[in-house]
Amino acid sequence: MAKFDHIQPPGQFKYRNGQVLIKNYYEFTCDNRIYFTNTVHKDLEDQRYQFNIEILSDIDEYGLALDFNEVDKLYQQAIEPYLDGQLVNDTLPEMNTTAENIAIWIWEQFEKRLPKESQLQKLEFFETASQGLVLTANLMKQ
Repeated sequence: MAKFDHIQPPGQFKYRNGQVLIKNYYEFTCDNRIYFTNTVHKDLEDQRYQFNIEILSDIDEYGLALDFNEVDKLYQQAIEPYLDGQLVNDTLPEMNTTAENIAIWIWEQFEKRLPKESQLQKLEFFETASQGLVLTANLMKQ
């Protein structure tokens, strides 16, 4: 007899109604030219960026929120190919590819692809281990 053979489906799947914030972490490395003025720029090679996203999700009838793997798949298919291993000045929309602008672009990509019942609440974007920025749903509505 296997360890789990005696386990049966529960009488109730959902413990209680509600919502949770799910959190996913990502990192990517890219090349990037950032402009400070029309004539002053800095070239960043192999720049590593990291970010966390928090998504508000309903708990469904099985006691599950939005699946982490679905969020990962969304990132891997629709966002990561434009960032990881790329010269982002060539792959992102025409803009100064600052951390602020990259973070806003990432927010927009997630927001338009998440299921309607889930809402992006927060994105923490790090240029270094100790420096970064935060976007929230309230800030992005302004």
